[in-house]
Amino acid sequence: MKAFIFFLAFIFFSACSSIHYNKLYDPIKDKAKEEKLAKMLYRVSGNAQESKELAHLAITQGRALANQYHLVSPPLYHNFLVNSGLRKRGLCFHFVEDLMKEINKRGFSSFDFRWGRANGDKLNEHNVIVVLGDKEQNFNNGIILDAWRNSGELYFCKVKDDLKYHFIEWKEGDRRIHY
Repeated sequence: MKAFIFFLAFIFFSACSSIHYNKLYDPIKDKAKEEKLAKMLYRVSGNAQESKELAHLAITQGRALANQYHLVSPPLYHNFLVNSGLRKRGLCFHFVEDLMKEINKRGFSSFDFRWGRANGDKLNEHNVIVVLGDKEQNFNNGIILDAWRNSGELYFCKVKDDLKYHFIEWKEGDRRIHY
């Protein structure tokens, strides 16, 4: 029986891996991703310069936060470590709060940031930043910035196009990210 438990623990933990990004930005790998996100952000804001800056910041800061949190993959296992006290931060709402701290330092004027929440008060609750702008104020057309879902690799799409989660605006969260 002990051998079986050891075997199961070995299989479980071998599937989990530590995440560390040596490069926060790789021009070869990230250029297309950054351009795609910048185009999406431009469609909601109409400001090309700020769209490029926000795209670059979101991509690099997601990785920086993963390093800072000593993230392990998959993200749900990291959640277990945080909830059991073995890690201090790295839940999805930590990514939202800490990414927004960096975004707020930049003083973007053509964007409006909202807190998106799916499955509120359930075990599979998930939180993201939703970007709206001068040209787009419809929450469902906003752009999701989700650095938790792929362990620091930024996931982004329109709210209405997310196939995994159905996000709604969380007003209490909005107050937490607008200082």
